[in-house]
Amino acid sequence: MSELVKKLHDAYRSDFEAAKNLVARASDEARELSAEEEAQYAKLNESMDSKLAKIEDVKKGEERSAKLSAVIGNLEVTSMKPLENDADVLRAIIAGEKRSAKFELRALATATATTPVTFADFVVEALVEGNPIYEGASKIRTTDIRNITVPVVAGTAPAAAFVSQGGTISASDPVFTSVTLGAYAAATLTLASQQLVDSAGFNLVEYVGRAAGAQLAYLAGSACTNGTGTVQPTGFVTALTTAGALTTATKQGTAAVAATFFSAADLADALFAITPKYRNPNTVWHVSTSAAQKLRKLQDTTGQFVLQPSLAAGQPETLLGYRVKENVHLAAVGSASKSIAIIHEPSFYIREAGGVEVATSSERYFEINSLGIRTIYQVDSALPDTAAGRVLVSATS
Repeated sequence: MSELVKKLHDAYRSDFEAAKNLVARASDEARELSAEEEAQYAKLNESMDSKLAKIEDVKKGEERSAKLSAVIGNLEVTSMKPLENDADVLRAIIAGEKRSAKFELRALATATATTPVTFADFVVEALVEGNPIYEGASKIRTTDIRNITVPVVAGTAPAAAFVSQGGTISASDPVFTSVTLGAYAAATLTLASQQLVDSAGFNLVEYVGRAAGAQLAYLAGSACTNGTGTVQPTGFVTALTTAGALTTATKQGTAAVAATFFSAADLADALFAITPKYRNPNTVWHVSTSAAQKLRKLQDTTGQFVLQPSLAAGQPETLLGYRVKENVHLAAVGSASKSIAIIHEPSFYIREAGGVEVATSSERYFEINSLGIRTIYQVDSALPDTAAGRVLVSATS
């Protein structure tokens, strides 16, 4: 008998003796049990039943444990070598030892960091290069793909006011709305030669990370710029267009302007259409390739070029005091085209769900002795406050 069973049995005997004493006392006094004694007697009986049930459960558990120990004693347990790094994980997937794996996304390490470069780092590096707004956007990374909501204050925020002593403070109740961020799957299939994969000197992590990352980054960059929100993320140009956050060029301020372009004054109009709190160092111009070419030639009414070169190495050019990024996903300059936008990048949210999933198949490409490596990146994006950006629409030719 185990110590636990013995304690339960002793407690059961204690309840039994207490119940017996209640009945004996009433019998000695030649009377029935009082209402209070009846309740106490019933409670003791219930306690005894519970302890008996626990005793049976514990005995059965001890019997199962004894049988299991006997079986385990005859087993030879071997341990599998732990997967130490991303290369080991990828090769385990390719060898069929693992069905798939997910790699957690994180911010890129600095040049002085001692953190090793991982598969996901190569993907993030590609996203920074291929998705122009990625680096400056606010990123929400989750382990699952359930929808999340971002609250937004609708209308005017609560106002403060000076009040005299004993005066009444007016209450204001802000109205909140929300934007839902889901998880749209962007997928790519990368081919790798079996000979390269089998080579110990082949950097499989970098090859797959860069190859898959470049394809995913271009797709995500296009969606984060112009995505419709249907089966793909909502792009910032789409969000601003839907909200009517558009400035249409009138070509005012100078006569020497191409018929389908805009003037320096139009750029200023777009800039100052943004709420003042969003005009800060995190605000960036996004321009298409053809718009960048035209901006380099554009002058204001005094003959000064509006696009100013950087005064320090490694720093971007500025337009009316704000950084400029070339965004290849924006439309080429044309009649009523949307080839330039300005946005406070941290106000744009990018939701990344579940990391980057990698799986492989050798059967499909058996005849060319290659492997198909599938990479899935789940993402969504939104611009909750459209006062944080503006799209400049070219004048109609």
